[in-house]
Amino acid sequence: MQNTRKLLIFIALILILIGVLPLVIPDSLYRDRLVATLEKRLHGPVQIGGSGIEYAPRPALVIRNVVFNGDPNTAKIDKLSVPVSFHNLLNWGREIRGITVENGQFSPRFAMQLPEKLRPEADQPRLAQIELKQSRILLGNGTIGPIDATLRFASDGQLAELQAGDEASHLDFHVQPKGGQFAVTLTASGYTLPFGHPVHFDRLLLKGLAGPDGVDIEDIRGDLYGGIVTGRAQLGWQDNAWTLAGTLRTNGIQAEPFSQVFSEVTHVSGRLAGESTFVYKADDYHKLFDRPGIDAQFRVSDGMLHNFDLITPLKSAHPATYARGGQTRFETFTGRLAVRGDTVQILDADLVGGKFNARGQLTIQPDLRLNGAVLARLSGGTINVANRITAGGVLKSPELSTASSNRPQPQAVNLTAEEPAPEQVAQ
Repeated sequence: MQNTRKLLIFIALILILIGVLPLVIPDSLYRDRLVATLEKRLHGPVQIGGSGIEYAPRPALVIRNVVFNGDPNTAKIDKLSVPVSFHNLLNWGREIRGITVENGQFSPRFAMQLPEKLRPEADQPRLAQIELKQSRILLGNGTIGPIDATLRFASDGQLAELQAGDEASHLDFHVQPKGGQFAVTLTASGYTLPFGHPVHFDRLLLKGLAGPDGVDIEDIRGDLYGGIVTGRAQLGWQDNAWTLAGTLRTNGIQAEPFSQVFSEVTHVSGRLAGESTFVYKADDYHKLFDRPGIDAQFRVSDGMLHNFDLITPLKSAHPATYARGGQTRFETFTGRLAVRGDTVQILDADLVGGKFNARGQLTIQPDLRLNGAVLARLSGGTINVANRITAGGVLKSPELSTASSNRPQPQAVNLTAEEPAPEQVAQ
């Protein structure tokens, strides 16, 4: 009991000194020692703008305007806080908990060097974790972020991982040192893409290796709209240029909810499978998905074109324009998709549904106006009708125009003629 009382008195005296000394001792008296400690810990030159004890929201040693390697474009921290807590006092020289970095900016190469920068020496305290708040990665003239994340350390003091997520717990992002690179894993559940079109994933998994100039995404796996998507990609950033390129394969996707992401009225139902290659380029990652370049082959089975009736125009014997909805059922719908910026082309389209088939192409302009042509045919038994259909209007309200239908007439048969002898036929 006596020893406990002495310990509590000792801690109270330390807290009183911590509260009083900053008021009477300027930071210039201990600045050099503080800088030397930081440089030893971070294995490189450090400059600080000021330091002192702050009491709100809790007592902490606060160091402001920390610059690494004498260059803010290498790494800079607006505020570095080390809590003056019972744990840190009782474990002085052995372990430090609760360090917070606010408004940090780091170059990719400095970030890649963090495992070495934070490598502990034998006479240094172990770091438990570091909280990053509103931190950014510097890339050319721009930045990535801000993000909040946690740096965690292993029992031997080595950097183990960076972990980040969103407030709704839909995203979980992990980065772990792996040789001279970083292993990157992104897991998303119930997640809607915040860029491009709002495609919704039940689950999405990305795995890859990150270096100073980009990320090789070795594995992409996603569950969406009842089907799956797999693939790989490369994300690069060099000379103020962002590039994302890769391949994707889809299978078993319900085409209706997926296509309604792009157009609620004019869309397609059925089961979708396909393969695609894509390239996105921009000078800023915020604009990376503004100008897509996509080439894909697709196949939709046992479905229907909604708001796009290709059969009714075949019934017209005279030129006509149809500006209404309707549906076209099919067994298979195949073709190629080409996307260049805001222009979408459906090429070599082939639709087959029983006695009906159609072939053609369609362009969707940036203002959503349509321009295309389809050769449609309905044949079977005594029915044999074909027509060229021109597509116009806008995506929400297509207009289908036709020429007069081509209705081949049956050939006349002479029922009174005698059947020729077999040898005559042979001749």
